[in-house]
Amino acid sequence: MRFLVVLVAIICFFVPSQAYPGGPVHGAKGSAMGTAFVAVADDLSALAYNPAGLTQRRGTNIYGGTTFVIPSTSYKGPSGGEEETDFQIFFPPHLYAASDFGTRDFRFGLGVFSPFGIGGRKWDEKGLTRYLSTGDMFATLWINPTVAYQISPALSVGAGLEYMLSRHTAKRMINQAALGHSDGEMELKAFGDGWGYNLGLLLTPHEKVSVGLAYRSRIKVKHAGDMRLQNIAPALQPLFGGSEFITDVSAPATFPDILSLGVAYRPEKELTLSFDLEQVRWSSFKTAELNLDNEVPQAGITSASAPLDWKDVWTVKFGAEYMLTEKLAIRGGYAYVPTPVPSHTIEPGNPDATQHNFSLGAGYKKDKLTFDFFYMAGFYQNRTTENAILTGRYENFVHYTGISLGYGF
Repeated sequence: MRFLVVLVAIICFFVPSQAYPGGPVHGAKGSAMGTAFVAVADDLSALAYNPAGLTQRRGTNIYGGTTFVIPSTSYKGPSGGEEETDFQIFFPPHLYAASDFGTRDFRFGLGVFSPFGIGGRKWDEKGLTRYLSTGDMFATLWINPTVAYQISPALSVGAGLEYMLSRHTAKRMINQAALGHSDGEMELKAFGDGWGYNLGLLLTPHEKVSVGLAYRSRIKVKHAGDMRLQNIAPALQPLFGGSEFITDVSAPATFPDILSLGVAYRPEKELTLSFDLEQVRWSSFKTAELNLDNEVPQAGITSASAPLDWKDVWTVKFGAEYMLTEKLAIRGGYAYVPTPVPSHTIEPGNPDATQHNFSLGAGYKKDKLTFDFFYMAGFYQNRTTENAILTGRYENFVHYTGISLGYGF
């Protein structure tokens, strides 16, 4: 049946669906500064932004917290029908530890954080988008052991290994009206892992200027899991052996490499201004592929691939911090994040659009304790698309808010 062929062939299950690399999920200080932090990198979130920055911390330190991600999306069809996603909150964590172990120039660190965040959308199971997506959730986690070395007072370098975990679930309904039966449901659950590396450099040619450069490699992940079909129409049950069908699946994905360049300027002791350019090479998501262990060709349930055609993008970020007192700082920032997703592969599970992110926050430090807070509003450009998947207009917005706590020993 071709309706099942289409449902399996339009595969956008194994790509990030909400957050973006370098997004506000790595630490409250950097997030408050619009994530323009590559040339600042003066707390332990340097493990995520620029590992060379670890040399700015002495002794043994920990820094961790979470970001609360609250997305919302609405869809309007060509005939005027409208639908909104259900309310959801995601909270990607971050936790960092680093020490010099009594050495003068070396730093050793370990970061556990979510590189692409955690996110997704949940649509009404009777709504306009139900045959393409009723829900999805995407989560990633990096475990990142790192070493940094201060070559001279003006130059530090860092490097680390990345072990990545990736988990994705997705649901959609199956239109069985032609067979005189109610909608079926298709659900996929998959998990994968992979290895990569990261490098960083921090140059301070002048006491008022620092330059940061960071690179994270691509990571190849082979997701494995299962696909479940439920409430299969009686006319199709002889092909599937009943009203439910389960098969193991696999899906390869190559997560993008990321190149970041930043400059920080301190015109006076209390003020820091930062600027970052970041290239995310999303072209690694050229196609999506889903392989089924058990196929039912008569019903169109076979291994398939579909084009994604994502493109590389440059993100532009600005940040600022002002020390009101020795203990209290206020921060703000902005990030321009172009969408890598072309119009012909936009779909309800990932109706991405270009973002304008505005952030603010504060930090308080007393003795060995640090507390950082931020809020970011993510404004997406409205996006109207006409494609073979689903024509219509998407509107997105996302709230980010988070805290980080640090302690030095």
